[in-house]
Amino acid sequence: MPKARMHRHLTVLREHGYVTQDPRTSTYQAGWQLYLLGQACSRHFDIMSLAKPMLERLRDKVGQTVVVSSFTESEVVVIDILRGTSAIEISLRQGTRYALNSVAQGKIVLAYGPSTLLEAVLDRPLPRLTQRTITDPDRLRSEVELARRRGWADAPEELYTGINALAAPLFQADGSLFGTIAIVGSIHYLPATANPTTVADLLEAAVQISNALGSNPAPLSKRTDD
Repeated sequence: MPKARMHRHLTVLREHGYVTQDPRTSTYQAGWQLYLLGQACSRHFDIMSLAKPMLERLRDKVGQTVVVSSFTESEVVVIDILRGTSAIEISLRQGTRYALNSVAQGKIVLAYGPSTLLEAVLDRPLPRLTQRTITDPDRLRSEVELARRRGWADAPEELYTGINALAAPLFQADGSLFGTIAIVGSIHYLPATANPTTVADLLEAAVQISNALGSNPAPLSKRTDD
């Protein structure tokens, strides 16, 4: 196949999430959409099978919806959901995408993902979803730096009014970012000032899942301060 045609095919596949491209090496690898396709065919994914016990323990501790996400060059992509047990249930769908500046998971991706990603996002207009969505580049950079220091991020009412999320990174065996784990719930249950116990539970689950993936991340469970 001619290189130009192959490049066009890869570009389309990348735009739709079937492959991702490393900005440093230009090499390609399987993307999140292939995971969803494979799940639809077999209902089985080793990473999620490994993570399920940890996700269930976290859900049972906090009572809120727990979400695992991957990411693209511009968005967070929901790949698995464990429904909460609280009176107010947050409904999400697999494959849903969110702008990186609008969610706690996006701040984690910008803090721990490819080093070139943050500058690329800051060079583009930042979409506004609510009055609290971060659209100022300097403020977003500050939030990302804070997430990197403490090992977790939040986004009170930045995506939907009345909704908050707490997110932490999931690392692969080579130390690269696989994606994020997040607790999503009503601002009533996840207030803007995060409960230290909830943060500790989230970080503990993130470390356990990362360890299951072969990573040996820093003890995020100790990074509960600002």
